Amino acid sequence: MRVISRRKMAVVRTHLAPTRIGCILLVGWGSVLVGSGGCRSVPAALEASDAFEAPAFVLEAIPVLRNGRSGVELYLGLRPRSLVFVEVDTAYRATYEVLVRLLDEMGQVRYEQAFHDTLWVPSFAATRTHAFQVWHRFVAYQPGRYRLEVTVMDRSSRRYATHRRQIHLLDPTAQGPVLSSVWLMQRAADGRYAVYPGLHVAAAGDSLRAAVKLFRLRPQHQVQVQMRLMYFLTDTSAARLPYDLMPMPGTLPYQGIRYDRPETLRVSTRRVEGLRGQIQVDFPLPPLVKRGVYRVEVVAQVEGQHRSILSRRELAVHSPAFPQVTTLDQMVEALVYLTYPEEWAFLRAARTPVELRHRFDAFWGRLIGDRRRAARLLRLYYERIEQANWQFTTFKEGWQTDRGMVYVILGPPFFIEERFDAHLWYYTYNEQDSRYVFVFERVYQSGAAFGHYVLRRHPFYYEVWQQALRRWRTGQVL
Repeated sequence: MRVISRRKMAVVRTHLAPTRIGCILLVGWGSVLVGSGGCRSVPAALEASDAFEAPAFVLEAIPVLRNGRSGVELYLGLRPRSLVFVEVDTAYRATYEVLVRLLDEMGQVRYEQAFHDTLWVPSFAATRTHAFQVWHRFVAYQPGRYRLEVTVMDRSSRRYATHRRQIHLLDPTAQGPVLSSVWLMQRAADGRYAVYPGLHVAAAGDSLRAAVKLFRLRPQHQVQVQMRLMYFLTDTSAARLPYDLMPMPGTLPYQGIRYDRPETLRVSTRRVEGLRGQIQVDFPLPPLVKRGVYRVEVVAQVEGQHRSILSRRELAVHSPAFPQVTTLDQMVEALVYLTYPEEWAFLRAARTPVELRHRFDAFWGRLIGDRRRAARLLRLYYERIEQANWQFTTFKEGWQTDRGMVYVILGPPFFIEERFDAHLWYYTYNEQDSRYVFVFERVYQSGAAFGHYVLRRHPFYYEVWQQALRRWRTGQVL
């Protein structure tokens, strides 16, 4: 069991990163959507974004063989806005430390090394971006199964975040070809492909590839490598209210993903023969526009061998601007927690974008008569939505999850108790008052790549929730 204070909440989350929402300027009660250049949501300071208490990053770990040595290629996707920058001449600099550790099955540290690095960006705007800055290192170590721990610490704020995962380092003395894990590559602005770290991608065109490497090849080896892309039925709906009925085990709202009903989208085959050493095999992926969970499965079959080699990875596809909320449709969709049923139905009944904009403006105008307070309330709400995306995204966007819903309306809990099978969020220091304790039970599925937690719903949450809604709808939350 682990207890986490409110100040430490961000440190243990796996999807924590900064963001800037597209702003809405209220003129009278008409709204104009503008991009990030039209509204600065933070002052012209060099501190990390106030929404973040630790450096935000994603991790990709690819076990490989390099020059006959086993090891792991580490790729970190760092979010600049979560770091502290210092202005130096005409540029901006952030300094950070990456601590890499390998632990054996008994929890003993077998490898530990710290890397000190510096991130330079050319402008203040670049310090506020949510785009990845990729950090890459190769770490050599002996083959075996380990728990990898990667900690990033901002050397100015001394705040840190840690990601963990299980890895299997390849054996360079193994007989026959060896297949790596699957990773993703994304096309950059210059047209070249680079490793894309993480499990979450925004819906886009044909800019992604899946890649694997084959090691220990000899000219006599004839290998057929087949890639299969599958889609799984995924719950992408907004969370039910805390006092609603509990979803039944086995249903899609409870399980989140139906792994027993895969839909095969593409099968590609490559043949490798007459080579010595290693080769990378790339498979272009079709446009992934449907939100939900996909799996890339690669099977290598060596001619003359009965057993094939399997490697696979999952990824979740979200809205095109993920993790940002940039369009009016997205903003209206996210209002489901703040509106009453009749208000929600009225918003969704709009037939044209213009009509939807007018109804959206009218909703916020009715809540608070003061234009400036309404603008502050609106910005706070969508900052919570985007922060939930960074902290709680799993197979669906963070604001749609049970934890995201509670975070948006109630904010960070006073402290969190982490158990093996549940997380308890306390919005009170009286642990006996169950009305202010939200229990999220962990849902296990064999082989699932995403952690999934479901709120144990109960009628006694009704009063607490209604009180929180009144504070939002009257502006007291400001």
